[in-house]
Parts: sequence; C-alpha cells; structure tokens
Amino acid sequence: MIEFEKVVLKEKPDVILVFGNINTTLAGAIVAAKLKIPVAHVEAGIRQNPKDMPEEINRVLTDHVSNYLFCPSYLAVKN
Repeated sequence: MIEFEKVVLKEKPDVILVFGNINTTLAGAIVAAKLKIPVAHVEAGIRQNPKDMPEEINRVLTDHVSNYLFCPSYLAVKN
C-alpha cells in the first residue's frame, strides 16, 4: 500500500480501477479512498459463503469504499 500510494501521488489518476476480491484489490481501494480518488470495482456485488472468508471480506469492504460498482450479474446488482 505504501508503494502504491507513492505511484498514485506521482501519477494523479482520475479514478482507480480494482478488480475481483484479492488482497491487492482491497489495498488499492483503501489507498484510493484515503486519497479521495474515486474507486471503480469490477466484479462488485458478488457474495459467497462463508462470510468470514478473506475473499468475501475483501469484496464487501471494496464495494463499500467504491464509487462505481461494475456488477457481473443481476444478483450482484441486487446485493
């Protein structure tokens, strides 16, 4: 996150695009939110069980800090 923040501060993007549910997805979203840069999350709204699995936690937290949610299905839109 520290190194990514340095890149973001240098490049000054208009939006940060994150994809999926891995640790780097959440890390990128947190950096963007901290720097007040809009976040776009691809694969937003997908939900899985169990709710305490790391990928599910990453996905939910990323959705919550994202400004743009790109959902792959109607069910994901509903979530």
